Amino acid sequence: MVKGIRVVKRPKGMKKRNITSGTILTPQEFKALVNYERARSDRNGSVFSIAVFDSLKRGNKNLEGFLALISRYIRSIDCIGWNEKGSVTVLLPDTSRKGAEIFGRKLISEMEARGEALVELEIYTYPEHWLENEKAAQRAPEMESAKTESVRNSIEQLFVLKMPWWKRATDILGSLFLLILTLPIFFFLSLYIKLVSPGPVFFKQTRIGFKGRPFTFWKFRTMKYDNNESFHGKHAQSFIKEGDIPMEKLDNRDPRIFPGGRVIRKCCVDELPQLWNILKGDMSLVGPRPCIPYEAQEYLRWHTHRFDTVPGLSGLWQVSGKNKLTFKQMIRLDINYSRNITFFGDIAIILRTPVAILQMVGEAFMNKFFYREDKVLAFSQDASADQKISAKIKKAAVS
Repeated sequence: MVKGIRVVKRPKGMKKRNITSGTILTPQEFKALVNYERARSDRNGSVFSIAVFDSLKRGNKNLEGFLALISRYIRSIDCIGWNEKGSVTVLLPDTSRKGAEIFGRKLISEMEARGEALVELEIYTYPEHWLENEKAAQRAPEMESAKTESVRNSIEQLFVLKMPWWKRATDILGSLFLLILTLPIFFFLSLYIKLVSPGPVFFKQTRIGFKGRPFTFWKFRTMKYDNNESFHGKHAQSFIKEGDIPMEKLDNRDPRIFPGGRVIRKCCVDELPQLWNILKGDMSLVGPRPCIPYEAQEYLRWHTHRFDTVPGLSGLWQVSGKNKLTFKQMIRLDINYSRNITFFGDIAIILRTPVAILQMVGEAFMNKFFYREDKVLAFSQDASADQKISAKIKKAAVS
């Protein structure tokens, strides 16, 4: 049981429990219980629902009558709490959306039969409603009322950590400062890209951000224009499914990268346009790196906890080894960060980022010009492997 939670259980042999407004869990207690249920649900693959009776707030004259009525239908594993807006909210473990609707409608019908005021009901089911999916993307905006969207946002606040004011202030000031500081880099890099490769200077891509919502992600282009991403998709799926292999990039073997592109990528200056994403609020200076939609499709449910906070330009994973680490290690670092966000923690990651970049550049230089003896002996095998991978990438680009 979650520490600090006052769960009112049905005494043995008692058919119902008497619930009053004084026995309802506080918003803080209810949030802790929902997060406990989410973790349990992710482990065993079950679902749970949350029913929000939005018109039943503190001080409502029908509240005590409704709570007496709910005593007749609630299970011992169900819990009642106040949400942040002061509405009655019921957690229904191991309950589908259909089951939650039956539960809610039954209560509303009895309230109406008594001649009491109508009650507004909203149902939220996890994981069905947690992340954006194709069905949600295809749904017409007018199908979701402002009321429904407001309720959804209030429930999702139970899962995620609201961005602290200092973090957003740091993002705005930091991104503005870095944009001004790096203007010469923007100018010369834009000119170089135009000279060596036809096509746009910037590369934009859909990425998955806070609460699993897609946004447009910007980078300096380092690959030939209009190339095929299918090969990278297969590569990403491989380390997600394996879980315990280092997340090595394909940069050294990828013929799609134009001359000088590898240097730009290794120095991480291709990421500078994301300062605009930070200024807009899609990203933060520090947070988990936003993934591509086809990567998110391969995620297990516990992996999606990295969407509980705003994605970042740098993060705990980047300064802890980055591509030397496995996918599972990355996910655990991201989740650990999202649960322990502090001002000094963010500052420490920001200060460690240039050191991590210099270390990567140094390692790349050493690997290129000072081969170890065992690497020289394996050179012919690596070269043949590189040729095979390059051929696959070219084939994917053609198709």
